Amino acid sequence: MSTHTNKHIAKLLKVVGRAINTYNMIRANDNVLIALSGGKDSLVLMDALHRRLHHIPIKYNLFCCHISVTNFHNEETVELLKTYCQHYTIPLYVKEITLDLSDKNSSPCFVCSWSRRKALFETAAQLQCKKIAFGHHQDDIIVTLFMNMLYHGKLSTMPPKLKMFNGALEIIRPLAFLTEAEVKGYCNALPFVPLENNCPYKDTTRRNQIKELLKIINKSVKGAQSNIFRSLSHRDDEYLL
Repeated sequence: MSTHTNKHIAKLLKVVGRAINTYNMIRANDNVLIALSGGKDSLVLMDALHRRLHHIPIKYNLFCCHISVTNFHNEETVELLKTYCQHYTIPLYVKEITLDLSDKNSSPCFVCSWSRRKALFETAAQLQCKKIAFGHHQDDIIVTLFMNMLYHGKLSTMPPKLKMFNGALEIIRPLAFLTEAEVKGYCNALPFVPLENNCPYKDTTRRNQIKELLKIINKSVKGAQSNIFRSLSHRDDEYLL
């Protein structure tokens, strides 16, 4: 890895560290379960959390969990993820689930998301992990904000840290301060190729439509994305309904 590449990763790693420290995401001796899909976001998340251990005074334990959906199962994906995790000496747990897509009143994306979360929660409990780390970045958080406003009429998004089950479990998002472009740049510096999303519904979701809308906004208004993200922690409640 070149000196330039190391400097680039080190710069982005500081941003990850700032997010972790701002929201007190990880403490000493925590067991952290990484939701590992194999896409660029989760690969960067795994690398950042592992690499960070070499630069901080505390230690924590990392585990990876890949949810394999039998409806779209790809054995090659699982084998590659095993290789990636071996590079970091992080144990990988593969949990297979089968989606019931017969209910026409529930979208496939909702069924898949709910089923994956349930499997991750179960795995975290089995491994005594009180933290589940997701690779959601700044763009994901903003897109979720827009989706909730436009489709559900409410102001909410994915917070960098969320307590679940009366605090028994916490969802953390260490990449929350990184843009998708920065995550891509980080991933390109890694010795791994991110895996393709083999979901047949990936190009037809509302989320993709909102991502295209965000691109238009960013082209039209300079600094729009950073200001939208900043507004989430600078609310003026007196001027809201």
